[in-house]
Amino acid sequence: MPLRILYTDITQLEVDAIVNPTDRFYSGGGGVDELIHNKCGDPLDNATAKLSVLHLGEAKATSGFALPCKYIIHTSGPTWMKAHFLEISLLGSCYRNSVQLAYSLGCRSIAFPLISSKGKRFPKELAIKTAVNAILECVDEYPDMDIILTIYGKWAESIPSSFFESLSGYIADTYKPDEEQKERCSKNDDAEDGEQSFIMNLIDNPTQKNLDKIEVDESFAEMLNRLISERNTKTNDLLDGLDISAAALSKLRNGKNNPSKLTLFALAIFFRLSIEDTKDMLMKAGYAFNPSSMQDIIVSGLIREGIYDRYQIDDLLYALDLQLLPGAVV
Repeated sequence: MPLRILYTDITQLEVDAIVNPTDRFYSGGGGVDELIHNKCGDPLDNATAKLSVLHLGEAKATSGFALPCKYIIHTSGPTWMKAHFLEISLLGSCYRNSVQLAYSLGCRSIAFPLISSKGKRFPKELAIKTAVNAILECVDEYPDMDIILTIYGKWAESIPSSFFESLSGYIADTYKPDEEQKERCSKNDDAEDGEQSFIMNLIDNPTQKNLDKIEVDESFAEMLNRLISERNTKTNDLLDGLDISAAALSKLRNGKNNPSKLTLFALAIFFRLSIEDTKDMLMKAGYAFNPSSMQDIIVSGLIREGIYDRYQIDDLLYALDLQLLPGAVV
């Protein structure tokens, strides 16, 4: 299984990357953060001094320095204030963004401590469950990554073995490899070989007839029109929901204008799209979630949690001094 839970000191693991739960200034103030800073010394302090402020849920990398890993991924977890959905979402982002960053650096193994479980007062069992859920999401997206969750410290000694047994059962029940997805991946590999032959054919015979043989995915405009049709959406409701003119909507539906990222987020919330469908819609319009954007982290977290109430969303974005989405009701 690509997820393992070990009772060990994370700084001793020989993996491509380890994750350091720190604060926005990489201060090394306690726990794993202090341990890593003590072992790496001034080289780590000098490296983090060159990095920008680390916002909640973000991930940034430095060299592994004196540790037996190639990289240290620094992330800032939330403090538990009993707000539940927001804190759980931000904590999940720490794991997802760390794996994404490590993978982009060429890492194929990464180890996490239990983020926010000590100095930031996250309930231990909730911290573990949030970590496992976020990591299992990454397993499907990065199936060749070896991910380790380390449990270490005096508090772990007091947890009965039955908890870890039930956790193993939870992982086994939650993570069920998608056989259809595996089959699709296999077909995609075949399709890439076929596409390559099409490209070689086009080089020799650059004709529209050969170009038509290449399958093209649904465009953003086609997806928007499909959603409107499938949901029996009234034009006036969509105009009010996005606060745009009929002419602007018409251009979006006809593919004459490309939407802004904020408009895409507003559409995803209007249609109550899943996080997977939201990513798909962003991609069709030429965008992707940016793990370095607080706006993206918060909005994607809300969608992951199935929160689509515009009053709640707009109030939160306003309170955090982030950009409001089109059609804001604040």
